Amino acid sequence: MIVAVLVIAVGGFAYLWSRSGAHPVSLAEARRRFLERRVGELGAASTYRPAEGVYSYSGSGSESLSSPPKSQTEGPEMPGTVSHGSGGCWTFRLDYSSNHWRKWKFCADADGLHEVGNRVFQRWDFVVRSIDNLAVMTCDPPAVVIERGMQPGDEWESECRGSNSQIAGTTISSGTHRFVGREPVEVAGTTVEALHLRDHRVVSGAQSGTEDFDLWLTEQGLALQGRQRIVVESDSPLGRITYTQEGAFVLVSGLR
Repeated sequence: MIVAVLVIAVGGFAYLWSRSGAHPVSLAEARRRFLERRVGELGAASTYRPAEGVYSYSGSGSESLSSPPKSQTEGPEMPGTVSHGSGGCWTFRLDYSSNHWRKWKFCADADGLHEVGNRVFQRWDFVVRSIDNLAVMTCDPPAVVIERGMQPGDEWESECRGSNSQIAGTTISSGTHRFVGREPVEVAGTTVEALHLRDHRVVSGAQSGTEDFDLWLTEQGLALQGRQRIVVESDSPLGRITYTQEGAFVLVSGLR
């Protein structure tokens, strides 16, 4: 009987461990959150700033930790939220899952669109406890995203620095942002011309690794499609841990 109980207990723990607790974030959830924080009329589109509201994306992907071995899925629903700020600035939040979102902050002027920073939230459920981590990065000077008059092959160097709530020290992300060219992207059965941009970044400091992003944006900066792969190592009480994220997303409809 003791053996049977032990087997059941271990089996139950293994089952709970295999469940990440992550689920897709619905458009209704994203829109409710957006409206709760919104005051006044929705902001219309302007130069280098898309219309304010919630956009519908579809995607797939996964993220994993090497030790203890743990993974969770992303998508298939991935709401994207555009929120306007002051001085031509705005944010774009992409919900990979209920356990993971990323928010970019951009600022627009007559010369183009720049990233001033980003935030990434993640939650990992280890059965006995859940661990939340918030990474906050600042790009100083702001990193070029779109530059007026840019030509295929143009490149810009940038560096962003920040911290993680669960990791001591400063993390540095530096690398090259490249304008690949203009390419067609299909959105809800309609072909849209997009700006294809590619980032390759090296992570150093408190963490080490690489980040690779391919993004297809409208002229105003709205993401139409994206692919990413991130592999980063960090120290922990259990030794060196490798975090891997890989996935893709595409816009399937406009404002909701």
